[in-house]
Amino acid sequence: MKRSVEPMLFGMAPAMCARKVSIAKTLAVIGAVSAMSTAGKAAITAAAGGKVIATAIAASKATAVGAGLAGVSKTTAAILTTGVVAMKAKTAATIAFAVIAFSIAGTVGYKEYKKYNLSAPKHTQLDQVFEQINGYTKYKYRQRVVREKGPQVPTMQVYHLNLSQRRQEVEDGSIHIIDMRGEDAITVELYPEQNKATVTKILGLGPIKDSHIVEKVKRFEQESTETLGTKNQDEKVLYGFRHKPNEYSDYIVWVDSETELPVEIEIEHTQVGQTLFMNEFEFDIELDPSAFSTDIPDDGYEVKTIIQDRRPVEIKEIIAEDIQRELNHTAYTVENLPWVEKLIIMQVASPLMGTGKVYVTGIVSDEGNNIIIDQSNTKRDYKEAIMGWMLKEQLVLETPSGAKLYTHPNGSEYARLFMESFAEANPEFFYIENLSEERFTRMIVMPDGTIMGLCANKQMSDKKLQELVESLIEIKAN
Repeated sequence: MKRSVEPMLFGMAPAMCARKVSIAKTLAVIGAVSAMSTAGKAAITAAAGGKVIATAIAASKATAVGAGLAGVSKTTAAILTTGVVAMKAKTAATIAFAVIAFSIAGTVGYKEYKKYNLSAPKHTQLDQVFEQINGYTKYKYRQRVVREKGPQVPTMQVYHLNLSQRRQEVEDGSIHIIDMRGEDAITVELYPEQNKATVTKILGLGPIKDSHIVEKVKRFEQESTETLGTKNQDEKVLYGFRHKPNEYSDYIVWVDSETELPVEIEIEHTQVGQTLFMNEFEFDIELDPSAFSTDIPDDGYEVKTIIQDRRPVEIKEIIAEDIQRELNHTAYTVENLPWVEKLIIMQVASPLMGTGKVYVTGIVSDEGNNIIIDQSNTKRDYKEAIMGWMLKEQLVLETPSGAKLYTHPNGSEYARLFMESFAEANPEFFYIENLSEERFTRMIVMPDGTIMGLCANKQMSDKKLQELVESLIEIKAN
Protein backbone atom coordinates (compact mmCIF):
# COMPACT_ATOMS: atom_id res chain seq x y z
CA MET A 1 0.00 0.00 0.00
CA LYS A 2 1.44 3.36 -1.03
CA ARG A 3 2.30 5.89 1.63
CA SER A 4 -0.24 8.63 1.63
CA VAL A 5 -1.82 11.43 3.45
CA GLU A 6 -5.24 11.46 5.04
CA PRO A 7 -7.82 13.11 2.87
CA MET A 8 -10.33 15.10 4.66
CA LEU A 9 -13.68 14.14 5.77
CA PHE A 10 -14.98 13.92 2.42
CA GLY A 11 -13.24 10.76 1.59
CA MET A 12 -15.71 8.06 1.27
CA ALA A 13 -16.87 9.11 -1.76
CA PRO A 14 -15.34 10.56 1.06
CA ALA A 15 -18.14 11.92 2.14
CA MET A 16 -18.65 13.89 5.12
CA CYS A 17 -20.45 16.60 3.66
CA ALA A 18 -21.70 18.47 6.45
CA ARG A 19 -25.13 17.82 6.93
CA LYS A 20 -28.09 15.53 6.38
CA VAL A 21 -29.74 16.00 3.05
CA SER A 22 -33.22 15.67 1.67
CA ILE A 23 -33.94 14.01 -1.64
CA ALA A 24 -35.21 17.21 -3.14
CA LYS A 25 -32.13 19.05 -2.06
CA THR A 26 -29.99 16.28 -3.37
CA LEU A 27 -31.44 16.70 -6.79
CA ALA A 28 -31.20 20.43 -6.49
CA VAL A 29 -27.56 20.27 -5.76
CA ILE A 30 -26.70 18.06 -8.66
CA GLY A 31 -25.19 20.95 -10.52
CA ALA A 32 -22.97 21.92 -7.67
CA VAL A 33 -21.96 18.41 -7.00
CA SER A 34 -20.96 17.99 -10.57
CA ALA A 35 -18.74 20.92 -10.01
CA MET A 36 -16.97 19.35 -7.14
CA SER A 37 -13.99 17.24 -7.65
CA THR A 38 -14.69 13.55 -7.50
CA ALA A 39 -13.18 13.32 -4.11
CA GLY A 40 -15.07 16.29 -2.89
CA LYS A 41 -18.30 14.78 -3.98
CA ALA A 42 -17.47 11.57 -2.32
CA ALA A 43 -16.63 13.33 0.82
CA ILE A 44 -19.93 15.05 0.87
CA THR A 45 -21.80 11.91 0.24
CA ALA A 46 -20.18 10.26 3.16
CA ALA A 47 -20.81 13.18 5.37
CA ALA A 48 -24.42 13.01 4.72
CA GLY A 49 -24.65 9.96 6.83
CA GLY A 50 -22.22 11.74 8.93
CA LYS A 51 -23.30 12.58 12.19
CA VAL A 52 -25.17 9.80 10.81
CA ILE A 53 -22.24 8.74 8.88
CA ALA A 54 -20.19 11.69 8.99
CA THR A 55 -19.95 15.03 1.80
CA ALA A 56 -22.99 16.60 -0.10
CA ILE A 57 -22.41 15.30 -1.02
CA ALA A 58 -22.12 16.87 -4.23
CA ALA A 59 -23.23 14.84 -3.59
CA SER A 60 -25.77 16.17 -2.08
CA LYS A 61 -28.58 16.82 -0.91
CA ALA A 62 -25.96 14.38 -1.43
CA THR A 63 -25.79 15.15 -5.00
CA ALA A 64 -26.29 18.76 -4.42
CA VAL A 65 -28.25 21.20 -6.45
CA GLY A 66 -26.04 23.96 -7.08
CA ALA A 67 -23.03 25.96 -6.85
CA GLY A 68 -23.15 25.64 -3.14
CA LEU A 69 -22.21 22.02 -3.23
CA ALA A 70 -19.82 22.53 -5.95
CA GLY A 71 -17.44 23.62 -3.34
CA VAL A 72 -16.06 20.24 -2.57
CA SER A 73 -13.02 18.93 -4.34
CA LYS A 74 -13.33 15.60 -6.09
CA THR A 75 -11.06 13.99 -3.63
CA THR A 76 -12.85 15.42 -0.70
CA ALA A 77 -16.15 14.33 -2.08
CA ALA A 78 -14.93 10.91 -2.88
CA ILE A 79 -13.34 10.56 0.46
CA LEU A 80 -16.42 11.59 2.29
CA THR A 81 -18.70 9.61 0.08
CA THR A 82 -16.90 6.59 1.14
CA GLY A 83 -17.60 7.93 4.53
CA VAL A 84 -20.61 10.21 4.37
CA VAL A 85 -22.45 12.98 2.61
CA ALA A 86 -25.19 13.94 4.78
CA MET A 87 -25.11 17.62 5.00
CA LYS A 88 -25.18 17.73 8.67
CA ALA A 89 -24.19 14.16 9.10
CA LYS A 90 -20.99 13.42 10.69
CA THR A 91 -19.26 10.29 9.55
CA ALA A 92 -18.92 7.59 7.02
CA ALA A 93 -20.36 4.25 7.79
CA THR A 94 -18.19 1.72 9.46
CA ILE A 95 -19.01 -0.93 7.04
CA ALA A 96 -18.84 -1.08 3.37
CA PHE A 97 -22.54 -1.05 3.31
CA ALA A 98 -22.44 2.28 4.96
CA VAL A 99 -20.27 3.54 2.24
CA ILE A 100 -22.76 2.34 -0.22
CA ALA A 101 -25.70 3.83 1.49
CA PHE A 102 -24.15 7.22 1.40
CA SER A 103 -22.23 6.88 -1.77
CA ILE A 104 -20.67 9.65 -3.77
CA ALA A 105 -22.96 12.18 -5.09
CA GLY A 106 -26.50 11.19 -5.19
CA THR A 107 -27.02 9.20 -2.06
CA VAL A 108 -30.09 9.55 0.02
CA GLY A 109 -29.16 11.39 3.19
CA TYR A 110 -29.99 10.79 6.79
CA LYS A 111 -32.99 13.08 6.64
CA GLU A 112 -34.49 10.89 3.97
CA TYR A 113 -34.10 7.79 6.10
CA LYS A 114 -35.73 9.55 8.99
CA LYS A 115 -38.42 11.01 6.79
CA TYR A 116 -39.52 7.60 5.57
CA ASN A 117 -39.12 5.96 8.98
CA LEU A 118 -36.80 3.36 7.54
CA SER A 119 -36.34 1.11 10.46
CA ALA A 120 -34.37 -2.07 10.25
CA PRO A 121 -35.09 -5.65 11.16
CA LYS A 122 -33.98 -6.90 14.52
CA HIS A 123 -33.30 -10.51 13.59
CA THR A 124 -32.71 -10.89 9.88
CA GLN A 125 -29.84 -11.95 7.66
CA LEU A 126 -29.11 -8.30 7.00
CA ASP A 127 -28.93 -7.62 10.70
CA GLN A 128 -26.58 -10.55 11.27
CA VAL A 129 -24.24 -9.48 8.49
CA PHE A 130 -23.82 -5.98 9.80
CA GLU A 131 -23.48 -7.16 13.35
CA GLN A 132 -20.59 -9.29 12.10
CA ILE A 133 -19.00 -6.42 10.19
CA ASN A 134 -19.30 -4.16 13.19
CA GLY A 135 -16.87 -6.44 15.01
CA TYR A 136 -14.11 -5.47 12.59
CA THR A 137 -12.49 -2.06 12.60
CA LYS A 138 -9.68 -2.79 10.11
CA TYR A 139 -10.82 -3.80 6.65
CA LYS A 140 -10.59 -2.91 2.99
CA TYR A 141 -12.71 -3.23 -0.12
CA ARG A 142 -12.91 -2.16 -3.75
CA GLN A 143 -15.47 0.52 -4.60
CA ARG A 144 -16.86 1.17 -8.06
CA VAL A 145 -19.62 3.64 -8.94
CA VAL A 146 -21.66 3.61 -12.14
CA ARG A 147 -23.77 6.63 -13.03
CA GLU A 148 -26.30 6.90 -15.81
CA LYS A 149 -25.25 10.50 -16.43
CA GLY A 150 -23.00 13.18 -15.05
CA PRO A 151 -19.33 12.97 -14.07
CA GLN A 152 -18.10 9.44 -13.41
CA VAL A 153 -16.38 8.48 -10.18
CA PRO A 154 -13.07 6.60 -10.44
CA THR A 155 -12.72 3.14 -8.94
CA MET A 156 -10.79 3.01 -5.68
CA GLN A 157 -9.43 0.74 -2.96
CA VAL A 158 -10.74 1.84 0.42
CA TYR A 159 -8.86 1.05 3.66
CA HIS A 160 -10.31 1.56 7.15
CA LEU A 161 -7.82 1.81 10.00
CA ASN A 162 -10.72 2.36 12.39
CA LEU A 163 -14.19 3.83 12.27
CA SER A 164 -12.88 7.39 11.97
CA GLN A 165 -9.81 7.03 9.75
CA ARG A 166 -9.93 6.01 6.13
CA ARG A 167 -7.51 5.91 3.18
CA GLN A 168 -8.60 5.74 -0.46
CA GLU A 169 -6.26 4.80 -3.27
CA VAL A 170 -7.83 5.87 -6.52
CA GLU A 171 -7.17 4.35 -9.93
CA ASP A 172 -6.06 7.76 -11.25
CA GLY A 173 -3.09 7.61 -8.87
CA SER A 174 -4.40 10.03 -6.27
CA ILE A 175 -4.61 9.18 -2.57
CA HIS A 176 -7.26 10.42 -0.18
CA ILE A 177 -6.94 10.32 3.59
CA ILE A 178 -9.83 11.11 5.91
CA ASP A 179 -9.61 11.70 9.64
CA MET A 180 -12.86 12.33 11.51
CA ARG A 181 -11.63 11.80 15.06
CA GLY A 182 -11.51 15.43 16.11
CA GLU A 183 -14.05 18.23 16.28
CA ASP A 184 -12.88 19.30 12.84
CA ALA A 185 -12.82 16.66 10.11
CA ILE A 186 -9.80 16.63 7.81
CA THR A 187 -9.31 15.19 4.35
CA VAL A 188 -6.04 15.22 2.47
CA GLU A 189 -5.97 14.64 -1.26
CA LEU A 190 -2.56 13.78 -2.66
CA TYR A 191 -1.72 13.91 -6.36
CA PRO A 192 1.82 12.46 -6.50
CA GLU A 193 2.23 12.82 -10.26
CA GLN A 194 1.45 16.54 -10.05
CA ASN A 195 3.18 17.01 -6.70
CA LYS A 196 0.03 18.75 -5.45
CA ALA A 197 -2.13 18.30 -2.38
CA THR A 198 -5.48 19.66 -1.21
CA VAL A 199 -6.18 19.82 2.51
CA THR A 200 -9.81 20.36 3.51
CA LYS A 201 -10.80 21.13 7.07
CA ILE A 202 -14.46 20.94 7.95
CA LEU A 203 -14.98 22.87 11.15
CA GLY A 204 -17.50 21.43 13.58
CA LEU A 205 -18.21 18.26 11.61
CA GLY A 206 -16.58 15.75 13.94
CA PRO A 207 -16.01 13.64 15.77
CA ILE A 208 -17.67 11.02 13.57
CA LYS A 209 -17.57 7.26 13.21
CA ASP A 210 -18.46 5.15 10.22
CA SER A 211 -20.32 2.66 12.38
CA HIS A 212 -23.35 4.89 12.60
CA ILE A 213 -24.58 3.51 9.31
CA VAL A 214 -24.83 0.06 10.83
CA GLU A 215 -27.34 1.34 13.32
CA LYS A 216 -29.36 2.86 10.51
CA VAL A 217 -29.31 -0.28 8.40
CA LYS A 218 -30.47 -2.34 11.35
CA ARG A 219 -33.66 -0.37 11.47
CA PHE A 220 -34.67 -1.22 7.92
CA GLU A 221 -38.01 -2.92 7.71
CA GLN A 222 -37.72 -6.66 8.08
CA GLU A 223 -40.38 -7.40 5.51
CA SER A 224 -38.40 -5.65 2.78
CA THR A 225 -35.67 -8.32 2.82
CA GLU A 226 -35.85 -10.92 0.03
CA THR A 227 -33.80 -14.14 -0.06
CA LEU A 228 -31.84 -14.69 -3.30
CA GLY A 229 -30.63 -18.21 -2.64
CA THR A 230 -27.01 -19.34 -2.91
CA LYS A 231 -24.21 -19.33 -5.49
CA ASN A 232 -20.66 -20.69 -5.71
CA GLN A 233 -17.84 -18.21 -6.16
CA ASP A 234 -14.08 -18.64 -5.67
CA GLU A 235 -14.61 -21.93 -3.85
CA LYS A 236 -17.04 -20.26 -1.48
CA VAL A 237 -20.75 -20.75 -1.04
CA LEU A 238 -22.47 -17.39 -0.91
CA TYR A 239 -26.02 -16.64 0.13
CA GLY A 240 -27.72 -13.47 -1.00
CA PHE A 241 -30.55 -11.23 0.00
CA ARG A 242 -32.17 -8.11 -1.30
CA HIS A 243 -33.28 -5.13 0.73
CA LYS A 244 -35.48 -2.36 -0.69
CA PRO A 245 -36.24 0.05 2.16
CA ASN A 246 -37.99 2.52 -0.14
CA GLU A 247 -38.57 3.39 -3.78
CA TYR A 248 -35.22 5.19 -4.01
CA SER A 249 -32.75 2.52 -2.79
CA ASP A 250 -32.25 -1.13 -3.66
CA TYR A 251 -29.57 -3.24 -1.96
CA ILE A 252 -28.26 -6.66 -2.99
CA VAL A 253 -25.82 -8.35 -0.59
CA TRP A 254 -23.90 -11.62 -1.03
CA VAL A 255 -22.39 -13.13 2.09
CA ASP A 256 -19.88 -15.90 2.73
CA SER A 257 -21.99 -18.67 4.29
CA GLU A 258 -19.05 -19.80 6.43
CA THR A 259 -17.76 -16.50 7.83
CA GLU A 260 -21.03 -14.56 7.45
CA LEU A 261 -19.00 -11.60 6.16
CA PRO A 262 -20.00 -9.68 3.01
CA VAL A 263 -18.39 -10.58 -0.28
CA GLU A 264 -20.33 -8.32 -2.64
CA ILE A 265 -22.62 -5.38 -2.02
CA GLU A 266 -24.58 -3.56 -4.69
CA ILE A 267 -26.61 -0.46 -3.95
CA GLU A 268 -28.78 1.15 -6.58
CA HIS A 269 -30.11 4.65 -6.02
CA THR A 270 -32.84 4.75 -8.61
CA GLN A 271 -33.84 8.38 -8.31
CA VAL A 272 -30.35 9.68 -9.02
CA GLY A 273 -29.36 7.00 -11.52
CA GLN A 274 -26.38 5.68 -9.61
CA THR A 275 -25.26 2.22 -8.57
CA LEU A 276 -22.48 1.52 -6.07
CA PHE A 277 -20.58 -1.78 -6.16
CA MET A 278 -18.37 -3.01 -3.34
CA ASN A 279 -16.34 -6.22 -3.42
CA GLU A 280 -12.90 -7.69 -2.68
CA PHE A 281 -13.50 -7.33 1.04
CA GLU A 282 -10.71 -8.21 3.45
CA PHE A 283 -11.29 -8.05 7.20
CA ASP A 284 -9.03 -7.97 10.22
CA ILE A 285 -6.00 -7.05 8.13
CA GLU A 286 -2.70 -5.44 9.14
CA LEU A 287 -2.50 -1.74 8.25
CA ASP A 288 0.33 0.72 8.81
CA PRO A 289 -1.01 3.68 10.86
CA SER A 290 1.51 6.00 9.16
CA ALA A 291 -0.34 5.48 5.88
CA PHE A 292 -3.31 7.26 7.44
CA SER A 293 -1.41 10.38 8.48
CA THR A 294 -2.76 13.71 7.27
CA ASP A 295 0.75 15.19 7.21
CA ILE A 296 1.86 16.28 3.76
CA PRO A 297 5.00 14.42 2.53
CA ASP A 298 8.21 16.44 2.56
CA ASP A 299 8.56 16.25 -1.21
CA GLY A 300 7.90 19.84 -2.19
CA TYR A 301 4.15 19.44 -2.57
CA GLU A 302 2.15 22.48 -3.65
CA VAL A 303 -0.60 22.65 -1.00
CA LYS A 304 -4.06 24.16 -1.30
CA THR A 305 -6.01 24.54 1.94
CA ILE A 306 -9.79 24.80 2.07
CA ILE A 307 -11.77 25.64 5.20
CA GLN A 308 -15.44 24.68 5.36
CA ASP A 309 -17.31 25.93 8.41
CA ARG A 310 -20.10 23.53 9.39
CA ARG A 311 -20.68 24.98 12.81
CA PRO A 312 -24.18 26.27 13.63
CA VAL A 313 -25.03 29.39 11.64
CA GLU A 314 -26.74 32.37 13.24
CA ILE A 315 -29.44 33.61 10.89
CA LYS A 316 -29.38 37.39 10.96
CA GLU A 317 -29.54 40.57 8.95
CA ILE A 318 -26.11 41.98 8.09
CA ILE A 319 -24.53 44.83 6.15
CA ALA A 320 -22.37 44.72 3.04
CA GLU A 321 -19.14 45.17 4.99
CA ASP A 322 -19.88 41.96 6.91
CA ILE A 323 -19.78 40.00 3.65
CA GLN A 324 -16.43 41.53 2.75
CA ARG A 325 -14.96 40.52 6.11
CA GLU A 326 -16.16 36.92 5.84
CA LEU A 327 -15.43 35.99 2.24
CA ASN A 328 -12.00 34.79 1.08
CA HIS A 329 -12.56 36.44 -2.30
CA THR A 330 -14.04 39.60 -3.79
CA ALA A 331 -17.40 40.50 -2.24
CA TYR A 332 -20.13 42.39 -4.10
CA THR A 333 -23.20 44.39 -3.23
CA VAL A 334 -25.97 45.89 -5.35
CA GLU A 335 -25.76 49.60 -6.13
CA ASN A 336 -28.98 51.58 -6.15
CA LEU A 337 -31.33 50.78 -9.04
CA PRO A 338 -34.50 52.75 -9.80
CA TRP A 339 -36.66 49.62 -9.94
CA VAL A 340 -35.46 48.15 -6.62
CA GLU A 341 -38.10 48.85 -3.97
CA LYS A 342 -36.55 46.87 -1.12
CA LEU A 343 -33.11 45.39 -0.47
CA ILE A 344 -31.96 43.34 2.50
CA ILE A 345 -28.79 41.34 3.19
CA MET A 346 -28.93 38.20 5.32
CA GLN A 347 -26.53 35.59 6.68
CA VAL A 348 -28.14 32.14 6.48
CA ALA A 349 -27.15 28.49 6.51
CA SER A 350 -26.60 27.14 3.00
CA PRO A 351 -29.98 26.01 1.63
CA LEU A 352 -28.12 23.44 -0.45
CA MET A 353 -26.02 21.89 2.27
CA GLY A 354 -28.06 22.77 5.31
CA THR A 355 -24.93 24.08 6.99
CA GLY A 356 -22.16 26.55 6.29
CA LYS A 357 -22.60 30.31 5.87
CA VAL A 358 -24.09 31.86 2.75
CA TYR A 359 -24.57 35.59 2.29
CA VAL A 360 -27.74 36.47 0.41
CA THR A 361 -28.94 39.79 -0.93
CA GLY A 362 -32.70 39.88 -1.27
CA ILE A 363 -34.39 42.31 -3.66
CA VAL A 364 -38.04 43.20 -4.21
CA SER A 365 -38.58 44.83 -7.59
CA ASP A 366 -41.22 47.38 -8.61
CA GLU A 367 -42.99 44.51 -10.39
CA GLY A 368 -43.24 42.50 -7.18
CA ASN A 369 -40.54 40.04 -8.19
CA ASN A 370 -38.28 38.55 -5.51
CA ILE A 371 -34.62 38.21 -6.50
CA ILE A 372 -31.77 36.67 -4.51
CA ILE A 373 -28.03 36.91 -5.11
CA ASP A 374 -25.92 34.50 -3.07
CA GLN A 375 -22.20 34.54 -2.27
CA SER A 376 -20.10 32.04 -0.32
CA ASN A 377 -16.55 30.81 0.14
CA THR A 378 -17.55 27.50 -1.41
CA LYS A 379 -17.82 29.03 -4.85
CA ARG A 380 -14.28 30.27 -4.54
CA ASP A 381 -12.72 27.19 -3.01
CA TYR A 382 -14.20 24.98 -5.68
CA LYS A 383 -14.11 27.46 -8.50
CA GLU A 384 -12.35 25.11 -10.90
CA ALA A 385 -14.86 22.34 -10.27
CA ILE A 386 -17.84 24.67 -10.54
CA MET A 387 -16.60 26.17 -13.77
CA GLY A 388 -16.13 22.67 -15.10
CA TRP A 389 -19.87 22.01 -15.19
CA MET A 390 -20.95 25.61 -15.64
CA LEU A 391 -19.13 26.00 -18.95
CA LYS A 392 -21.20 23.10 -20.26
CA GLU A 393 -24.35 25.10 -19.57
CA GLN A 394 -25.86 27.73 -21.83
CA LEU A 395 -24.34 31.21 -21.82
CA VAL A 396 -27.45 33.38 -21.84
CA LEU A 397 -26.05 36.86 -21.36
CA GLU A 398 -22.77 38.76 -21.40
CA THR A 399 -22.72 42.34 -20.14
CA PRO A 400 -20.63 45.18 -21.63
CA SER A 401 -18.34 44.98 -18.58
CA GLY A 402 -17.59 41.30 -19.25
CA ALA A 403 -19.80 39.58 -16.66
CA LYS A 404 -21.37 36.34 -17.92
CA LEU A 405 -24.62 34.62 -16.95
CA TYR A 406 -25.08 30.87 -17.38
CA THR A 407 -28.06 28.60 -16.89
CA HIS A 408 -28.09 26.11 -14.01
CA PRO A 409 -28.89 22.42 -14.67
CA ASN A 410 -31.36 22.41 -11.75
CA GLY A 411 -32.24 26.07 -11.71
CA SER A 412 -35.84 25.70 -10.60
CA GLU A 413 -34.87 23.60 -7.57
CA TYR A 414 -31.93 25.85 -6.72
CA ALA A 415 -34.27 28.85 -6.76
CA ARG A 416 -36.86 27.04 -4.64
CA LEU A 417 -34.32 26.19 -1.94
CA PHE A 418 -33.04 29.75 -1.70
CA MET A 419 -36.54 31.25 -1.77
CA GLU A 420 -37.65 28.91 1.01
CA SER A 421 -34.57 29.73 3.06
CA PHE A 422 -35.09 33.46 2.71
CA ALA A 423 -38.80 33.15 3.47
CA GLU A 424 -37.95 31.32 6.70
CA ALA A 425 -35.26 33.83 7.67
CA ASN A 426 -37.31 36.91 6.78
CA PRO A 427 -41.01 36.26 6.08
CA GLU A 428 -41.57 39.95 5.37
CA PHE A 429 -39.31 39.69 2.35
CA PHE A 430 -41.02 36.71 0.77
CA TYR A 431 -44.07 34.55 1.48
CA ILE A 432 -43.36 30.99 0.42
CA GLU A 433 -47.01 30.64 -0.64
CA ASN A 434 -46.13 32.99 -3.50
CA LEU A 435 -43.46 30.64 -4.90
CA SER A 436 -43.86 30.73 -8.67
CA GLU A 437 -43.39 28.05 -11.32
CA GLU A 438 -41.59 30.74 -13.33
CA ARG A 439 -38.66 30.75 -10.93
CA PHE A 440 -35.20 30.34 -12.42
CA THR A 441 -31.49 30.52 -11.62
CA ARG A 442 -28.51 32.08 -13.38
CA MET A 443 -24.89 31.63 -12.37
CA ILE A 444 -22.92 34.88 -12.55
CA VAL A 445 -19.23 34.91 -13.43
CA MET A 446 -17.77 38.36 -12.85
CA PRO A 447 -14.84 39.69 -14.93
CA ASP A 448 -12.47 38.93 -12.03
CA GLY A 449 -13.67 35.30 -11.91
CA THR A 450 -15.90 35.64 -8.83
CA ILE A 451 -18.91 33.30 -9.02
CA MET A 452 -22.32 34.11 -7.57
CA GLY A 453 -25.77 32.61 -7.83
CA LEU A 454 -28.80 34.63 -8.92
CA CYS A 455 -32.33 33.31 -8.62
CA ALA A 456 -35.68 34.98 -9.12
CA ASN A 457 -39.21 33.96 -8.31
CA LYS A 458 -40.51 35.21 -11.67
CA GLN A 459 -39.01 35.70 -15.09
CA MET A 460 -36.91 38.82 -15.76
CA SER A 461 -36.13 40.61 -18.98
CA ASP A 462 -32.55 40.54 -20.27
CA LYS A 463 -32.53 44.31 -19.79
CA LYS A 464 -33.19 44.07 -16.07
CA LEU A 465 -30.82 41.15 -15.65
CA GLN A 466 -28.07 43.17 -17.30
CA GLU A 467 -28.85 46.24 -15.21
CA LEU A 468 -28.74 44.18 -12.03
CA VAL A 469 -25.42 42.51 -12.84
CA GLU A 470 -23.88 45.79 -13.99
CA SER A 471 -24.95 47.37 -10.68
CA LEU A 472 -22.83 44.92 -8.67
CA ILE A 473 -19.94 46.80 -7.10
CA GLU A 474 -17.02 45.51 -5.05
CA ILE A 475 -17.33 45.95 -1.31
CA LYS A 476 -14.21 47.70 -0.07
CA ALA A 477 -12.77 47.27 3.41
CA ASN A 478 -13.28 50.30 5.64
